[in-house]
Amino acid sequence: GTLLVRDISGDGRLLVKDFGDALLPDCDDLDLPEDILIANRTSERIGALLTAPAETLLAVAIKSEGRRLGVLVVADKENRAGGIDEFNKSDGRILSLFANQAAIALENARLHRDALEKERIEREIELAAAIQKTILPAKLPVVQGLLMAGDNRPTRRVGGDYFDVFALPDGRTAFVVADVSGKGVPAALLVSTVHACLHLLIDGLVSDLTGIISRINRHLVGFSSTRKFVTLFLALFDPFSRELTYVNAGHNPGIWLAGDRSELLHSSGVPIGMLPDVKHSQATIRFEPTDLLVLYSDGITEAADLQDEEFGMDRLLALVREGRMDEPSALSSRIFGAVAEFTRGVAQYDDQTVLVARAI
Repeated sequence: GTLLVRDISGDGRLLVKDFGDALLPDCDDLDLPEDILIANRTSERIGALLTAPAETLLAVAIKSEGRRLGVLVVADKENRAGGIDEFNKSDGRILSLFANQAAIALENARLHRDALEKERIEREIELAAAIQKTILPAKLPVVQGLLMAGDNRPTRRVGGDYFDVFALPDGRTAFVVADVSGKGVPAALLVSTVHACLHLLIDGLVSDLTGIISRINRHLVGFSSTRKFVTLFLALFDPFSRELTYVNAGHNPGIWLAGDRSELLHSSGVPIGMLPDVKHSQATIRFEPTDLLVLYSDGITEAADLQDEEFGMDRLLALVREGRMDEPSALSSRIFGAVAEFTRGVAQYDDQTVLVARAI
C-alpha cells in the first residue's frame, strides 16, 4: 500500500509513505479518486495508478471538511490460497475507515501546528508590546516653564501612535505627537524608527524643526518599503522668550487656548514618508502663562459610537474649553474618559493619544 499526503505546512509537495513495494514511485500530483476507486482491471485505473505495479487496486481519498488531504492506495488482495481476489465495495468501506482515521490524525496535527504558530506569534507580539512600552514615556520629565501630561491607548497591544517630550540642556523643551498609518506590528516598527530618528537628531538640529522633519522624511522615503506615512506635530518651547515654534506635518490641528481665545494650529505640509522632496514650514506663537496646548491623534476625533457618529472636533474643543483650568493630567484623563463614554460598547479601530501642555 501507499499513503500520499499533501504537505500543507510546507511548499505543497506530496509526502509519500510506502508499505512494502512502492506503488506510485513517480507520483507528484493527487490526480487520484475524489472518493473511492475500485480498479480490478487496468482500464478502470486513472492518473498515477495507470502504471502501478499491481494486478488490482483500491484507492480511497482522505478528506477533512470537504478538503482532500491525500489518498490511501492498497493493491493485490490475497486470498487463502495465495492468489489475488478482486476488491469489492466492502473492502472500500473498510479502507474508508482507515482513511477517516488518517484524516483525523492529519487534522489534529494541523491544529496542533496552528496552535504552536499562534503561540509563537503571541510571544512576538508580547515582545513588541514590551519594546513599545520603552519607547513611549512612562513618565514625562519635569521641564522649565511647562506643566505637561500625556497618554496613549492602543487599540491592539501595539500601535501606531507616538508621543514624547525632550528636556534639552539649554532649558528649552521639544515635544511631539505622531501617528503612523496602519495598525499593529508594522505600524509599531515605524514608530520605533521615528522615535530613533528624533532622539538622534533633536539635540543637534533642535533650532531647525523643518530640518529635522526633512531628514526624517528622507529616511522614511528611502528605507520604508511598506509605503506607510506618518503625520507629526513637532514643537519647541523656549521658556525665556515664551516662544513656541512648531511644524505640523499633516497632523490634526493643535488646540491653542490663550485667554478667552482659541485657535487651531493647522498643518503646514503633507505627512512624512510619502514624497522625497516635500517642504514644510514652521510657525511661532507666544505661549504665555496659563496658555494651553492640546495635541492628539485622530483616534480621538474619529472615535465612533453605535450610530457610527464620530466624537468630532466640536466635542473635543468644548471639552478642552471646559477643562482649561484643570491640571494637564486631569484634562488628559477627562478627554479619554469622554471618548470612552461616547464610544461605549463599540470597538475602536484607531489608536488614541493625547498630550497636554500648559505654560506656567
